[in-house]
Amino acid sequence: KKTVVCDILVQGMNRKANALQSVLGFFPQSSHTPQKVIETLLCIGISVSVETINAAVRSLSAESQSQIQVLGRSLLACYAYDNFDIDLKSHVPTVEKSNDSLKHLTSGLLFPLEHGVGDHG
Repeated sequence: KKTVVCDILVQGMNRKANALQSVLGFFPQSSHTPQKVIETLLCIGISVSVETINAAVRSLSAESQSQIQVLGRSLLACYAYDNFDIDLKSHVPTVEKSNDSLKHLTSGLLFPLEHGVGDHG
């Protein structure tokens, strides 16, 4: 409790000192909390704005994409794919909705090869 209070006070003096608020802002966003709730947390001082959270997510996504591309080009990676099915049944069936609720998806993972594997070219 003391850490949160101190951090809120520090953030009140310096807007760039918002590490705790940034971390706490990710959780409501990732759990699909309504924007009004996040804005209330912003007013209290324990979260950053929705725009700041979205900018951070975009930045992290771009950085991750760049790192994955570098790893893929290094040829020191292992690719794993998995096909899976999800049945998305509707709670209230309607005439307009299709009866085809089964979706066929493919996921992929890229693992870096380590433990002595390297480019010996």
